[in-house]
Amino acid sequence: MKTVSIFILLIYWSIMIFAPVMSKDVKFGRAKINQTKIVEAKPRS
Repeated sequence: MKTVSIFILLIYWSIMIFAPVMSKDVKFGRAKINQTKIVEAKPRS
């Protein structure tokens, strides 16, 4: 029972630590896509 609770806590803390990091990566990915769209639109205008 003790090992199971430790394992669950490990998973919980890894999610708590990596969730903000993953959301930042998603935001940076979207920003890169938006920047490439802006760069492509400039030569046309």
